[in-house]
Amino acid sequence: MRMNQPRLEIDDLAAVIRESMAAQQNDHAPRRSAQRVSPETSPPKLQLQPDFEPRSDHRYHINDLLRYHDRVFVQVAYRAVLKRSPEETESLRDLKRLRGGYVNKVDLLADLRFSPEGRAKGVQLDGLVFPALIRRLGQLPLIGYPIRLGIALLRLPNSICEQREFGSYVLSQHEQIADFINVTADRLTERFNSLANEQQTIVQRQLDGEKWQEHFESVSGTYFDDLKQRIATLRVDTAQELAALRFRLGDLTDPDLETLYVALEDRFRGTRAEIKERFREYLPYVKDSAPVIDLGCGRGEWLELLAENGIQARGIDSNALQVEQCRARGLDVAEHDLFAYLQSLPDESAGAITGFHIIEHLSFNALIALLNEAMRLLRPGGVAIFETPNPENVIVGSNYFYLDPTHRHPLPTELMEFLFKNRGFENVELLMLHPWESGRVPGEGLLAERFNAYFYGPMDYAIVGRKVGP
Repeated sequence: MRMNQPRLEIDDLAAVIRESMAAQQNDHAPRRSAQRVSPETSPPKLQLQPDFEPRSDHRYHINDLLRYHDRVFVQVAYRAVLKRSPEETESLRDLKRLRGGYVNKVDLLADLRFSPEGRAKGVQLDGLVFPALIRRLGQLPLIGYPIRLGIALLRLPNSICEQREFGSYVLSQHEQIADFINVTADRLTERFNSLANEQQTIVQRQLDGEKWQEHFESVSGTYFDDLKQRIATLRVDTAQELAALRFRLGDLTDPDLETLYVALEDRFRGTRAEIKERFREYLPYVKDSAPVIDLGCGRGEWLELLAENGIQARGIDSNALQVEQCRARGLDVAEHDLFAYLQSLPDESAGAITGFHIIEHLSFNALIALLNEAMRLLRPGGVAIFETPNPENVIVGSNYFYLDPTHRHPLPTELMEFLFKNRGFENVELLMLHPWESGRVPGEGLLAERFNAYFYGPMDYAIVGRKVGP
């Protein structure tokens, strides 16, 4: 009897542990599934522009279509006027014309409506003839300029009202995003509390199991070693899962939010082709500065452009979904916390450090720490480049900056120039980027120039600095 008793008691303890693990697995999966389909916890739908429903009588007023913007406007214009979606070449062509300021939305509607295909479709578009005629008169030699300037001055109060209305609309979308984040945070809190309770139960069972200690000591061989290792592994796995959940509760890196952020960036960042074309401006600064470390590499357009030009580079990002997408394109990208990765690198091991639209996500202390790390890691002659939204543009500083709810605060050019010089960078240069040409008020003179500078000037800027050798 005494020979069999220790073996039976050890089996009982192993059964208790297996039962706890099975209960944990069976308890969590249904609850997560239930949360996903529960009406109370389902996140709000994120929709930044209203849906378009074609009318059965095919009659519209231009104001029904002018409330849409950019790519969505092109799609809606074709569906309403030509009763079809635009082909890819048509969409790219018209977007380029709109964003370049060659035409505005009234011009595009007039082109579609009075084209041979538009006349054949016979869609009624009320309110189009007069503004289209005024636009055509504004393009006439000699008299066109005073006509355009007069119209711009007359529309100035309406333009201000439209900007306020758009700001209110964006604020409502921010509230939807906040609701989504709050719901997800509640789910994570419930998950964390559940795991914490289960860990407490496991610990209590382990404490109750101390009475088996004398039996464990009396048992030797591989069976005891294997069971002891299983218990240790269980404790480590539980601790790691809790640590990961604590990190997620603090930094909002739940996979659902990672997917949300990727969708948010895809919606407002622009296409891959557009971003790559913008990044070409930086190639002369890094062509002799390999290796390049790109912080917050996102979708990897900059890394892809560097690879095409034979420049060695590596990207760092904490978003697992975007890291996976970059690796699928054959890019060298690591999933890391930004500061943890930089601190793991030796001094003067980088030729260039870049970061596009990341510094506005950092606290002031973290920004200073980033500049210090960049100065430490760059070899003599190395370059640091950071691009960020330009708050000198009134629309960016008061509206578009806040489309990303993870932004902390705008960074004025004077502040970044001072910080670069203060942390030891030399040959500091500011690059004013991406003016909103399509929104400019036509005309010349001090009033038009000031208005365009404040409202439609460069939407981004880059700060460039070099580490000078000893």
